[in-house]
Amino acid sequence: MIKTTTIKTTLLNMLFMAFTSQAFSQNKLPESISGEWYTESSSQNYKGVLIHQDFIEYGYSAFVFQEVNKVNDSTYSFSAKDNLERKLKGEITVINKDSIKLKRGDSPVATYVSRELPSNSEHSSWAEVPDTIKNTWYTTDGENNLEFDLTNNQFIFRGQSYNIENVIAFNSNSENEYRFVVKRNRDYRMFYFKKWGANYTNIGFNGAYGALYKVNKTYPNTRIKDLEGYMASIVPMELRGDWLHQRGSNLWSHSFYYNYAVVDKAIWKYKTVKQKGKRYVLILEKDGTEKIIYAKPNKGETVSFAFNKNKFEVFGKSKVDNPNFKLDTQETLIEGDVVNYGTATYSGIITNFSDSDQKTGSVAVDNVFTGNQDSYIIEIKEDGSFSVEFPSYHLQQIYVTLPGFYNTVFVEPGKTTWQFINSNDRTKGYFAGDLKQLNTDFASLNHLVFNNQLNNLTRNVKTFTPQGFKSEAFKIVDNQIAQVDSVSKHRFVSKQAQQLLRQDLTYRSYMLALGYDMYNNTPYQDSANIDKTFTKFITPEILNNKSAVLASSYSSFLNRLRFLRHVRKDISVTHPNFMELVDLLQTKNVSFSEDDEDLIKRDKKFREENAAVIKRRDDFNAANMNMIRSVGQKIGALYQKLNEEERKEIFNGSPFDLDKIEALSKTKKADVTFTHEEREYHEASKNLITKEEQAAFKAFYTEATNSQIQAFMDKYKSHIDNYVKNQLQTKMLNTIQENYGDTFSAKVLMAQEVLGNLSRTFVPFTEDELKETQQKIHDSLISNVIEIENDKLIAKIEANKNKEGFIANNTPKTEADKVFDAIISKYKGNVLYVDFWATWCGPCRNGIKRIAPLKEDFKDKEVAFIYITNPSSPETTYDNMIPDIKGEHYRVSQDQWNYLQSKFNITGIPHYLLIDKSGNVVKDNTSDLRSPEKVKVLLNSYLK
Repeated sequence: MIKTTTIKTTLLNMLFMAFTSQAFSQNKLPESISGEWYTESSSQNYKGVLIHQDFIEYGYSAFVFQEVNKVNDSTYSFSAKDNLERKLKGEITVINKDSIKLKRGDSPVATYVSRELPSNSEHSSWAEVPDTIKNTWYTTDGENNLEFDLTNNQFIFRGQSYNIENVIAFNSNSENEYRFVVKRNRDYRMFYFKKWGANYTNIGFNGAYGALYKVNKTYPNTRIKDLEGYMASIVPMELRGDWLHQRGSNLWSHSFYYNYAVVDKAIWKYKTVKQKGKRYVLILEKDGTEKIIYAKPNKGETVSFAFNKNKFEVFGKSKVDNPNFKLDTQETLIEGDVVNYGTATYSGIITNFSDSDQKTGSVAVDNVFTGNQDSYIIEIKEDGSFSVEFPSYHLQQIYVTLPGFYNTVFVEPGKTTWQFINSNDRTKGYFAGDLKQLNTDFASLNHLVFNNQLNNLTRNVKTFTPQGFKSEAFKIVDNQIAQVDSVSKHRFVSKQAQQLLRQDLTYRSYMLALGYDMYNNTPYQDSANIDKTFTKFITPEILNNKSAVLASSYSSFLNRLRFLRHVRKDISVTHPNFMELVDLLQTKNVSFSEDDEDLIKRDKKFREENAAVIKRRDDFNAANMNMIRSVGQKIGALYQKLNEEERKEIFNGSPFDLDKIEALSKTKKADVTFTHEEREYHEASKNLITKEEQAAFKAFYTEATNSQIQAFMDKYKSHIDNYVKNQLQTKMLNTIQENYGDTFSAKVLMAQEVLGNLSRTFVPFTEDELKETQQKIHDSLISNVIEIENDKLIAKIEANKNKEGFIANNTPKTEADKVFDAIISKYKGNVLYVDFWATWCGPCRNGIKRIAPLKEDFKDKEVAFIYITNPSSPETTYDNMIPDIKGEHYRVSQDQWNYLQSKFNITGIPHYLLIDKSGNVVKDNTSDLRSPEKVKVLLNSYLK
């Protein structure tokens, strides 16, 4: 019988695990600290913590106190460990009876307040628990074990009877959750019953979110709507399942389910299933074609199948260990000339897809030569089949996102990777056709590679010196490689899979070591820890390894090399002044107007008459370039934090007052301090030109003349931009070669510099520009890549001309401060997702790609996607780019943008808004507006 007892609030939020008594010191926390606590400062979804006299919660585990020390009257330090022997140290400071400060492990200090119950919950009784929960529940892991028995007014878990201490009903949770705290002697446990129904429920405990359970051991191990059809199927239970080869490859062959079969990469229906003695004959049907399969169950869990009546092979549902298995042929080339541009195909079938409300997926494909990641939409058919094609340069791993599934798979130009997806378990890789062995082996090794060791290392980076961090990264990766090698000793793993995984892990260790300053958040103005001496471990052999492009970590490795501070240091270009621009335009045979000719003549004469003064100034600036840059960076840091009035007060007039700048920076938390050398430079600059010489400059460069010069500069801005771009590119290419020599990696980095500009501007090279660019990098492979990428951009722009789904709107003609209301008035009655962006903004364009699949989901609903940019998006680039972005587009003036910046406090882009049907801004640049999954939930909620 159920025995209900009373427990303190301290038990109400127990963890998903059991905890038994462990030895600990007699020191305990005061009873007043025990209880439920809640914080708003946590970034996690779960913001509560339970502190018991015997344990503290951390990461959904109970850490039992081993030692508690009183630091002072309000602070207690502790050490604890959980049942997995994991250790935890922390500190608790009592603020008052209702609030504490808590530090656990590596988590930052947070303030918590006391609570009686978890959010949106209430006490319940056993009598109020739905009868559908009071049942027997079996595991769905294939073992069909009776795990829970809640019949006959009892709570039995794994054969042991427990008393129910408390029941909580989450009354505001659409998933219908009940939580039980139960006790047997000193053994406390907590169970969450979620998404319960007549035949299935999820039960969370022991740190798990909630495994699926069933009321009948003969039921399938996944929720299905047609349970009656499952039980009445003509396919015998012993033939159902996913069948693997048993000789050692562990490759998937075929699958039989109650309502269909997956054979030869296609879905088949059952026509007949007949038993003849101990054998079965299955006749499958698809589009008028029949296929006969013979089956003979064996002892144990295997079945012999034959697709030819006289040729049976043994298949099983589990993998076998046979390290002596040999492949007949190699699937691919992983050494030598591995770059071979072409089209790769990823296709497959998703089981039970009809139950999903998401009809698309995506693949993300790294392009090592551009440094970009390109995304391609996967359109899924009603039967769950899909196929997507995309350009690729070599064998590579792509990142797949499908309904309820995320993983990486290998693809290769000219080949088709086919995958059968019937689980969100990454280690279950069911592949057929090209690269099936490589993908199967990599999937099986996922758990060895993707662990938390490297994540923990980067989180704790501040505890390491640069050399110590590098050594630890190498040590962790060496251990991972050793684990991979050990697996191959007891089961088959293809040599190619082993070699590729070792290479991927090795370049990952290089990438981590080079990222020390990034992980450490070292301020850019501070001295970098990663300098040229530190990077000596990156040898020419590492840089010249062409097969490294096959490693998924190689792109990140190159990214670290490309953005090392000592590599990019001092890469700057001075914009051409008026006469330098004139000289540049004359080399391009540009014709000038009469007014421009007059201005040029007058300016040239003035410069000739004041040549000595100008030379003195230019020589001084050239000699003090580093000092000019240093002072400029500090002034710029403050400038960004000032409003217009403050900027005018500080920066109108010359020379600047450094003391005034320093004083103001303190109030703005910019903390600008000028060095003695910088002050000396500033004083010297003030005395560089005499008062008489300054008077001559002022007399010539009147307001009218300056306006003429500015108008001239504005007229030829595109020439200035191209000049600066080309100068920066040339300097960067030279710097790459100086640091990394004439190596393969250096040439790939140079290609990224060149092609990065191409993708940012979205304007293809002319024939002359293409030849000039190719000559900058003396390599036939890279030259070919540059031409391919240029042709791809030309083709994309041409294809965009025929695209639909985007609208280039004229910005409403109204006062600048009313433009936003005028824009959104057109969409009254719709939920609006507004994106402030620019063509040159990488994060903006990545965000647009992430959100793109949602537009298909909401295309027939009252939702509008609005994109607003300003004049910083060049018109040609903008016009070429927006056809690829479905939605409503607006390009506002600078004045209009300034008002929008002020209205929504836009300090950077991308900046997002969510507006309800009534025109109210309900979300302003919150983090959930950057997540497609969360945006989908938000849009649906405001559509109601």
